[in-house]
Amino acid sequence: MPGADEEAEALERGLADLLGESTVIVCVGNDLCGDDGAGPAVAEALGETVPWPVVNAQTAPESFLGKIVAHRPRSVVVIDATDFGAAPGTVRRVGGDDVAGQGPSTHGPAPRAFLEALQMMHSCRTAVVGIQPRRTDPGSEMTPAVRDAVERVVGAIRNLARTAHRPLADREGGGNNRG
Repeated sequence: MPGADEEAEALERGLADLLGESTVIVCVGNDLCGDDGAGPAVAEALGETVPWPVVNAQTAPESFLGKIVAHRPRSVVVIDATDFGAAPGTVRRVGGDDVAGQGPSTHGPAPRAFLEALQMMHSCRTAVVGIQPRRTDPGSEMTPAVRDAVERVVGAIRNLARTAHRPLADREGGGNNRG
């Protein structure tokens, strides 16, 4: 089983090809339902500290399609709590084409419906960074395993931002676009 450093490096490698000059990060989830708040927690932690627009889409990413498409991204990365049967807090990158059906998102339809709508409006590369939840009951707290996963995802994105060598003031359409 890989250690924390190896997992962080693997996550960074997996994201490196997607987080280019023209990327939008879309964070999805319900922060009132425990681990389902992983996506919004990533959005909050990233704020405006990265050179890519970050959209805190909560439970309705389709409501932000116009704003996302306005950036004309070459890639869109969705960060969401998804149940893929792994240990809580496991982070897995899944290609947008590999997200099947209308499940397994913990708060409603899978990211696939959103990604299909996005592709109809603007063709771009997509991927989902899934964080395996443990508890998503309304009113529950985020579990330590998922909180740690959020920190790993945020750390990987920030590390990639540092290597992007692009000052925040020079980026196009940047900032935290929360709606």
